[in-house]
Amino acid sequence: MINNNTKIKFKVSIFYATVLLVIIYLINLSFWWSDFENKDNLILKYSNTNVLNIESYQSLVDHLASEHKLTDDLTKLTSTLESHPYVKAARVSRHYPNQIIIEIVERNPIAIVNKDPLVLLDEDGFVLPNLPSLKSYDLPIMSNFNSDSTLYPLGEKVLSIKVQQCISLLYDIQVIYNNLYNNLSEMNVTSNNEFELILTDQPTHIYLGNKNIISRINVLKEFEKE
Repeated sequence: MINNNTKIKFKVSIFYATVLLVIIYLINLSFWWSDFENKDNLILKYSNTNVLNIESYQSLVDHLASEHKLTDDLTKLTSTLESHPYVKAARVSRHYPNQIIIEIVERNPIAIVNKDPLVLLDEDGFVLPNLPSLKSYDLPIMSNFNSDSTLYPLGEKVLSIKVQQCISLLYDIQVIYNNLYNNLSEMNVTSNNEFELILTDQPTHIYLGNKNIISRINVLKEFEKE
């Protein structure tokens, strides 16, 4: 037979378990009520943008807001933002009771391919649309490259190997020798598949060849110091 002490311990355990479940239920209820009360009073805070005006991204968020999906699935909001061709990465976080913080890392145009229509590329070689909201950029022009439009899928990486090499080189110049990049007007590929830089000043032509290019850029940098 079960003695009285065992019965008392059992009842106490049931009591504490019930109290714990009630507390958990009340916590969940409070979060639900907070969502319910603040769903129509959300405050959206965006990080600063340098490439496009923030309104370009707000339109995507407003579309989800019209469907009342902002607080339901933040992952959906993140993926929607990252579908924009100028968004490299996005992070969305909920701050109770009624704030959503949206942080956007943009793709920065680094060069323009001289074709019709013009094609903007970022440092990773992704094809960017030339949007009216694009802020002012003075970018070097890439000439004498294959103009086949199928090589430049919008929002995806450029397919031309030569263009990829050129973009990689431009990025290295931007990092290693920023003054040279800022003074760069045009980059060409010669008939011998050698890289040629045309500077804004005078204009000056610099032939880099197709081997040991980084070493030659460093020599130019040291030459400027002298």
